Amino acid sequence: MMDTKQTIIVTLLLYFITNLSVKAQDSASIFTLHEILEIANNNNTEIRKSLYDIESAKADNQKARATYLPSVEVSGTYYSTTDPLNAFGFKLQQAIVTQADFNPDELNDPGNINNFHTQIKVEQPFINVDAWMGKNAAIKKVKAIHLKSEYTKKHIHYVLKQTYYALQLAKGRITVIEKARKASEAYLKMAQDNMEQGYMKEADVLAIKVRTLELEAQLKAAINQEQSMKESLNFLIGRDIHLPLEVADSIHKVDFSFTGFNSVNNRADVLAMQYGMEARRLMKKSDAFSFAPRINAFALYNMYDADLGGFDADSYMFGIHLQWKLFNGGKNIGKFNKSKAAFHKSEIEYKEYLDKGNMELLQAQRDIAVNESQLITYKTAAEQARESLRIRTNRYKEGMERTSDLLMAEATSAENELKHLNAIYNYNISVFRYELLSSESTQYTNN
Repeated sequence: MMDTKQTIIVTLLLYFITNLSVKAQDSASIFTLHEILEIANNNNTEIRKSLYDIESAKADNQKARATYLPSVEVSGTYYSTTDPLNAFGFKLQQAIVTQADFNPDELNDPGNINNFHTQIKVEQPFINVDAWMGKNAAIKKVKAIHLKSEYTKKHIHYVLKQTYYALQLAKGRITVIEKARKASEAYLKMAQDNMEQGYMKEADVLAIKVRTLELEAQLKAAINQEQSMKESLNFLIGRDIHLPLEVADSIHKVDFSFTGFNSVNNRADVLAMQYGMEARRLMKKSDAFSFAPRINAFALYNMYDADLGGFDADSYMFGIHLQWKLFNGGKNIGKFNKSKAAFHKSEIEYKEYLDKGNMELLQAQRDIAVNESQLITYKTAAEQARESLRIRTNRYKEGMERTSDLLMAEATSAENELKHLNAIYNYNISVFRYELLSSESTQYTNN
């Protein structure tokens, strides 16, 4: 049996170990914005899907290389026949024809003849202009998908910043409302004491109770919003939404200076559309050249035998094949007209997207200026409201202030604190949006 001293030591050790474990778990669930972005780079589903889009485009490009690379095919065929014509032909291929095979009776009734035919076939395209254009279009498509993936990553980072600061905002709202609720509870206690001493009416006490209940309802809504933001952030970084997650710092104004970019021409998504438009232009040219002839070289090497696995006789053949489809029912014309329409549509879409992007960039610049002005205004209003509440609270304690005025001052102070937090959030989001819209890609800008 352990004595009292040993029991105390064991208890303290267990408490210490448990406390360390809890702290370790808590620290593991606290993330900075930088850490959130790094985790999302590997786990966000939209980013991961965009990488597979790149792989798919590369595969299409690889298929397009068949237009200038040789193809090699090996085939094996087994024949068994009593047909006189084919039977004599098989004997010729196997190089086993004798003088006796020319006997009319043998020719007319050759019996059953087996033939195993192994062939190696090589084809090399020489002139295939429409396919070459299609290959170049596939290359442009790969570049477009690369750029689209780059912008997808930047956009997801923007959404993550929005959500991260929304979680900070929710926590800040909880702090403000909790502070107001505690103050309201203190006022209620003070009012109840004064009512018992006959210094206050019951209506004033009820007014404070109503305000306390309102704050409790607001607090529940803020806590719910905080949980929603945690779940959203977990989802965006590819974690189980039920895992604990905390932000490393409280909401604050981010540092920012204008980049000076007034055009979105070199933004990744705009460049992606530009390469997509170029790919459609090349496809239009490809379909136009489908009216041109094609020239391909070929070579055949054949091996024949009456037995499986035998190669007693062989032959070869090589040549050049010219194919020119002068008319195929209007199929090529329809294909060309469709690709031409798709190209002209992409030109309109590109210009529309470019103009809209430049308009959004200018709006983002103005939003920063407006939100910064509001931030300064609400910061000053919050400071003045806090000071007004402090004065009225002191006067209320001395019985020199009405309950309704105190409650109004408290509500005004809390409201301005929340407006100040919202102003910080709105300013930060406008900064993040400007950074996204004014971003430039380093990929393919010189191509």
